[in-house]
Amino acid sequence: MKTPRDLSASSRRMVSHWKQTLGGITALLILAPVAGKAQIVITEFGQTLTENFDSMGTSDKTSLPAFWKAERLQGGAPYPVRQLGNYATAGTMTTRREGDLTGNTAGIINFGAGDAATALDRALGFHSNSNPDSGAQSGNIYAQFQNNTGQSLSMVSLAYDVEKYRTGTNPAGYRFQLSYSFDGVNWTDAGDDFRTYFGPDAGNDGYVTAPGVVMPVSGTVTFNTPVADGGLFYLAWNYSVASGGDRPDSIQNEVRNAQALAIDNFSLKAIPEPSSLAALTLAAFALVTGGRRWWKHRTNRA
Repeated sequence: MKTPRDLSASSRRMVSHWKQTLGGITALLILAPVAGKAQIVITEFGQTLTENFDSMGTSDKTSLPAFWKAERLQGGAPYPVRQLGNYATAGTMTTRREGDLTGNTAGIINFGAGDAATALDRALGFHSNSNPDSGAQSGNIYAQFQNNTGQSLSMVSLAYDVEKYRTGTNPAGYRFQLSYSFDGVNWTDAGDDFRTYFGPDAGNDGYVTAPGVVMPVSGTVTFNTPVADGGLFYLAWNYSVASGGDRPDSIQNEVRNAQALAIDNFSLKAIPEPSSLAALTLAAFALVTGGRRWWKHRTNRA
């Protein structure tokens, strides 16, 4: 009986051909060319993209990571709460830094897990108040992605932490809610799995050791329309009081006594459609089965 090492030159060429064919099918199914990067690019299914915001450093007014944006919403009653805006017009800078003993000033905040001026572990978030001119009544964090997998994309697996840096007695509590979009303007709520809520606290205080609470979030977002190869999609996290503040007769107390919350340790993984997985499995099975039959034929003739 012949072993693989004893194969003739023609037989070795046949084995090589199978390997190249299988590799080609795999590449067509899960890989794509890397385009000029104008957003966060997903190049293959199963690839994990991460962002921990540590690149923001320790400055109060600092740049966000590439293709991440943020905005604070300001205005009088009805207050601009639980609203999403436009990725294109959002900013790329924080307005202040906080950490241990986070204070009562509102804005887009570069949070540090520890001393605000020296902690290397950073997070991006907000604290709100009722000042319509210099404060913030709510805020949005945005990120832009491009599907460059070579196929349409229907699902992504997400994980991130919501961190709490200051308590607040607002009776409605505060929350982050995730949404997605295909144009950065029109948004679809990602559902309750991505609504992270904190109820009212007994006081309005920064934690001596921050963050005081870390809530992990994970799940799968299924888009209502697949993202075509080369297409864009956007994620947005809205920070707001959980209810109230959105009526013309709203009073300032409805957006006062807020909690300071942040997003950290984000990861995203593209999930192939079941049909794609089935096609890959079927192609691999056919090639392996064909190879076994050919090998059995060759060895029986030996």
